[in-house]
Amino acid sequence: MSARRRKQSNVVKYKRTGFSVGSVLFVIILLYIVFVSVHFLRKDTVSIFEVTEKQIYDDNETVGIALRQEDVYSADSSGYIGFYNGNKSKIAKGATIYTIDKLGTYKDELSQITDSSDISAENISGIRTEIASFQSNFDYSDYSLVNNFKYSLESSVLALVSDKLINELSQTVQNTGSSSFSMYNAGTSGIITYWTDGLEGITADSISEECFDESAHEKVQFKTSDSVSSGENVCKIVTDESWNIVIRIDEKQKSKLEEKEQVTIRFAKDGFETNVTYSLFSKDGIDYASLNLDKYMSRYLDDRYIKLELILNYAEGLKIPASSVIEKNCYIIPCEYLQKGGENGRESLEYIVTDENGDKSARNIDTFAYKDDEYVYVDAMIITPGTQICIPGTDKTEAVQEIKPVKGVYNVNEGYCEFKHVEIIYENKEYCIAKKDMEYGLSSYDHIVINPEKINEDDIIY
Repeated sequence: MSARRRKQSNVVKYKRTGFSVGSVLFVIILLYIVFVSVHFLRKDTVSIFEVTEKQIYDDNETVGIALRQEDVYSADSSGYIGFYNGNKSKIAKGATIYTIDKLGTYKDELSQITDSSDISAENISGIRTEIASFQSNFDYSDYSLVNNFKYSLESSVLALVSDKLINELSQTVQNTGSSSFSMYNAGTSGIITYWTDGLEGITADSISEECFDESAHEKVQFKTSDSVSSGENVCKIVTDESWNIVIRIDEKQKSKLEEKEQVTIRFAKDGFETNVTYSLFSKDGIDYASLNLDKYMSRYLDDRYIKLELILNYAEGLKIPASSVIEKNCYIIPCEYLQKGGENGRESLEYIVTDENGDKSARNIDTFAYKDDEYVYVDAMIITPGTQICIPGTDKTEAVQEIKPVKGVYNVNEGYCEFKHVEIIYENKEYCIAKKDMEYGLSSYDHIVINPEKINEDDIIY
C-alpha cells in the first residue's frame, strides 16, 4: 500500500497557463482573412471585355402594311365551303378553287379525302419538313401560331389529293344532277390563300392612320367544311409577285432616306434581309415610305402587318463598349522624322535628352499611340514640351509642340493597362464599332477595360 502511494507521489502536476500556439495561429489566419476581405471589398472592381468583330446598326423597328394585287372571291350562297388546293398554291386560270354545298349533302365526302396509296413518300417528306420548320420556329409568346400551323397543315394535306377529290365530286354531281352543290373556278392565275381582313384592294393613295390599327382589321380564315354565309369573303388570289410595304417614318428616318436610293430591311419574322427601293410621301401630316419588292411575296403572304427593321446606319468592325473609350493627349510629329533603328528593326523617333550636367544623349521611341499617313502620335507622358526630335539624315532637330487628343482604350492582354488607339466609325449609347486592322490598334479577342476611370495606365490588374 505504501509502495503504491510512493509511486503515485512521483506524478508532477502542471498548472495551465492559458497560452496555445494553435490559438495564436488561428487568430493570425482570421485577421489575415478579415484584412484581405476588407481590402477586396474596398477595392474598385475592374471589368474586362473581350473584343470581337461585329456588325451594328441603329434600332429602327417598325410595322408595315403589305399591299398586294388581290382578287377576292365571295360566296354567292350560304352552305359548307370546300377547298381543293393548299394555301399559297399556284392556281391556273379556270382551275376549281372552292365549292359550296348548300344542304350539307357532300360534307362527309369532303372530309373523306384519304387514300394512302395516293400519297407518295415525297409528299410525306414535305409534310414532315413543314412540321419540323414549325417546331424550330415556334415561339411560346405567340400561341396563335398554333392555329395558323394547323390551318396550313390541313391545307397542305388537302392539296395532295385535290385532283382526285375534284374528279370524284364532279362525277357525283353529274350522276345525281343535284343543284345544291356548286363548283367555282379561278378567274385569274396567281397564288391562292384562304384569309381576308378587309384591307384587300388598299393602295398607297388610300392609306391612313386607321389602317395601322390591327385590332380593327381582324384576320378571318376558312377551312374545308366551315359554314359560310352568302356574300362572305372566302378566299383570294394574289395575281402579281410585285408588292409593297408601307411604313410610317419619323423626321430622322425621313432625313436619312432622302439621302439614299435603296435601304436594307430585315424581316423580324425570320431575320431575312434584302435591299429595296422606296418612295416617300406624306398624308394628313404623317410621313410614310412605300418599300418596293418584286420578290418574296409568297414568303410573307399570310401576313398583312409585317414587323421589320430599317437598317439606315450600319457598320462592321471591332465591337467595344462605349464606356471603354478614353482620350489621351499626344504630341503629333511628322512621319518624315521616322527612321529605322527601333527594337526588331521597327520605325522609331530619335530625340535628345539633356542630363543634370548638361550632357546630351540620343534616345529612341518605337512605341506610338497612333500613326496615320501624315503624323505619328507620341504619348505626352513619354516626352515633355520642347523635346528635340532629330531630323533623319541631318544634324538638325526640331522641338515638339503641338498636342492633339487621341481616342483609345486600355488593353490588358499582358496583365497591365496599355493604351491602344481606336478609330470609331459608328456608335450608339451602349457600343461602338472601331475600325479593324489599324496599326498600333486593337485586334479581335483583345481584352480591354470597360470602366477605365477606375484604373490608370500601366497599372497591373492580374
